[in-house]
Amino acid sequence: MARRNKNSGDELVHERPAWIIPALVIAAVLCFSAFFLYYYFGPTPNEILGLDPRASADSRRIETVVAGSRFMIPENYTRYPSQRGGGAHTRIDMHALLPGFAPFSMARQQEFNDNGPKSQVIYFTLRETVTPLPADRRLKDIYSKYLVSPTPDHDPAGLDRFHFRPDSGYRDQDLLVGTDANGHMTLLICELTTPKLDSPNCTRSMLLSPTLELVYRYKRANLPNWREIDSTVTQLIESFEVPGLPNDLAGSITD
Repeated sequence: MARRNKNSGDELVHERPAWIIPALVIAAVLCFSAFFLYYYFGPTPNEILGLDPRASADSRRIETVVAGSRFMIPENYTRYPSQRGGGAHTRIDMHALLPGFAPFSMARQQEFNDNGPKSQVIYFTLRETVTPLPADRRLKDIYSKYLVSPTPDHDPAGLDRFHFRPDSGYRDQDLLVGTDANGHMTLLICELTTPKLDSPNCTRSMLLSPTLELVYRYKRANLPNWREIDSTVTQLIESFEVPGLPNDLAGSITD
């Protein structure tokens, strides 16, 4: 409908086209629908930046440097897209399946998504540390202050088990102490099963160099195999490391 002007004395009346209000309503509905769909189904800022975990089945190797050490890491071990561009990183986060440390594949996606108490997923991280503290120092300077008793119990996994005081920040965890295959002290912090936590983890941190730390965790149900897990994860990291530093990192390399 064309716009018409009517004169009523000194008053000018403008008639709006009849389609304007329906068009505004439709536009508002479309904008709301687009916002709704993006809010619930669109990528988050972290996903866009590659900061959310997203597994890859690609086996190409990524050349990276962490804390001055050079590694060639198969992409299907890595967890974050932002860490797959090669170059220097302060940390590289990885995952695999126990007992053989199989990397991610689409056929085993359901196993990698499992977070139940018997999950076979192990998460391990190479990261740069500015406060290196070996296991014996951590036991003496940190954990010993919060123990119920300096005398341990014997754990069925073959480790010495210490209990933390209920008023400490470690109250829902156990400290398990042993010796690894290289004769180094092993400290495992294992969560307890509680009403709020039915899928507890065990975690170990170990220094590979004065500035490079390896941290890994797995479900407490796998604790009886702690020695084999520890040996295998360190051997895997050693297989990723390559000597020397290149002049220019090549990024992702396809074999």
